[in-house]
Amino acid sequence: MIKTLLLCLCMVACNDKDNSLNPSEQEYESEVSSDYTELLNKTAPVPVEYKQESTFKGRVVQIDYDTKNYVDGTEEMRRNTAYVYLPYGYDDTSNQRYNVFYFVHGHGETAASFFQNENELMYKLLDHMMENDDMAPTIVVSTSYVYGTPVDYYPDADPYCEALPQELVNDLIPIVENRYHTYAQNTNIAGIEASRNHRAIGGFSMGAVATWYALEYTLNCFKYFMPISSDGWSLGRFSGMTYPVETAEHLANAVRSFNLSENDFYIWACSGTNDVAYNRIWAQVQAMAQLPDVFSVSHLTFHEQEEARHEFRSLAEYLYNALPFIFSIT
Repeated sequence: MIKTLLLCLCMVACNDKDNSLNPSEQEYESEVSSDYTELLNKTAPVPVEYKQESTFKGRVVQIDYDTKNYVDGTEEMRRNTAYVYLPYGYDDTSNQRYNVFYFVHGHGETAASFFQNENELMYKLLDHMMENDDMAPTIVVSTSYVYGTPVDYYPDADPYCEALPQELVNDLIPIVENRYHTYAQNTNIAGIEASRNHRAIGGFSMGAVATWYALEYTLNCFKYFMPISSDGWSLGRFSGMTYPVETAEHLANAVRSFNLSENDFYIWACSGTNDVAYNRIWAQVQAMAQLPDVFSVSHLTFHEQEEARHEFRSLAEYLYNALPFIFSIT
């Protein structure tokens, strides 16, 4: 039975150079909520015009950076690639500072996928959100857990997802947040920790697995976490679904170990009602909510997109709802 479940999950699972990437619906107005007082919430649809190209386009640049093999612990040097979205009007000579959102792709994708898939849907969405001041100025970084050739069976990527937060903190964040105008005064570990209020991480499917690991291991470096359509696997593959209570306790203990004042973090978890992973992440979130000393609604909420499936195009609505809350204009 377990083999059958894993097979079904597998079959439906989601599929320093500045080199710029080439970049009959009913219209209605909707206001994104910024006041979440309940654990379960509904997402608001993305305005139709946000799916069209904006006059005020940001730009995406490629960063190739040196990192290490954190999976095997060999410290063997290797190269990885990330893509950085800079909003329209970004100026290297300006004093304007930007928040940073790090995004991790799902199985079968690459760091480039985030800005290329669905006819550059996320690129267009970000342009409109920045143009309309839906959120505070934010740089978006698409990163990857893939080492060389991607694994065929997506659960086998778990060790790479677990290692990614360490790579981000040690190798990518210092490059991105030193090169661009962010809130990090310096990019040693003390500087990264001091600027965590302006840094978020999120990911889809296996990228969500990486996001749960970031909560566990690097809570001192990120304030906001956005796991999309996957449970955490700290206690084994699919353990958030199969052992939700134990997973919740494990994550709560991890959070407690950081000794943050007033539990200074927020988890904006989400999935679609027709998503194969919906029950996996929702089971874990409900178990976490039973530990209100750590995971009250002031620190954890869940957001469902009606009829959304486990596919890339669903991401637009999640980001449209989450980012104005995470990086609100104050």
